[in-house]
Amino acid sequence: MESITILVLGLALLLLGSNLLVTSTEQFSSSYSISGFTASFFMIGIATSAPEISISIKSALQNDTILAVGNSIGSNISNIALVFCLSVFFIKQKDKVMTLPTNMYAGMVVLTLCLFALIFSDYSFDAIDSIILFLVFLVILYFLRSEEKKVDPYFEENSESYSSLKISLLFIVGVLMLIYGSDYFIDGATQIAILFGISSYTIGLTLTALGTSLPELATSIQSARKDRTDFIIGNIIGSNIFNIAIAVSAAGLINSTIVNETEFIRDILVLLTVSTFFYMIIKSDKSLIKTLYSSVLVITYFVYIYFIFG
Repeated sequence: MESITILVLGLALLLLGSNLLVTSTEQFSSSYSISGFTASFFMIGIATSAPEISISIKSALQNDTILAVGNSIGSNISNIALVFCLSVFFIKQKDKVMTLPTNMYAGMVVLTLCLFALIFSDYSFDAIDSIILFLVFLVILYFLRSEEKKVDPYFEENSESYSSLKISLLFIVGVLMLIYGSDYFIDGATQIAILFGISSYTIGLTLTALGTSLPELATSIQSARKDRTDFIIGNIIGSNIFNIAIAVSAAGLINSTIVNETEFIRDILVLLTVSTFFYMIIKSDKSLIKTLYSSVLVITYFVYIYFIFG
């Protein structure tokens, strides 16, 4: 009963936290006349990347930087193939046209290719590589300024306005709920798994990996329920960029690492492939295509995980 209680508590915190985070992002976008894409890119993207950044720094301090690199690449794959694709199923208006900010998407792909080039050159990752990645990140942020910035039409009928203090409080409380919610959820699920005799190795490979994706998943589903596809896309792109630019770079600055050639090439190719499908799903104007491609990616993701750990 204690394990179930912890599990339910974690789920409740995730749901409440994601709702507060989405609400604070909506109000921030409306109050400061910032597009939903830009607001979600920074607010939701940074908030949901917190677990990856934390894991990366801890891993590097323990001289295990390779874990940070793998975790960030793996999280980026799951953000698209699992989080984004599952969110598509929750969008109310199935035929709604999605908009993809070109500079944001290009920045995500460029940063991925930059990480590939830096590691592919010598199959190592060090402080110099981290600095280069971060400089590329700054250039990407500069070009994001040219994205369209206007009040979202969604807010034209919304007369309720929050103060800056209230928006900040909602954001902070939402982030804390997401962090603790994912921890409680994983703790509860782990205890239940142990009771059923599941090995610690299997638990680590599955539940721990799921834990860092729960904030993105909860927030994206909440955005989908509010029909805010701009928040979903901004969240995914923002989280993927921060996972590489901040999480991996921070780890590389602390400790260098050698990268396995075969595994790295495999995972980068998978990441670039799902990124291409991400583009195709958003650009498609047919709900059937969106649903079909999303279903294929979710199934492919679990097959990919099975073959890695099988």
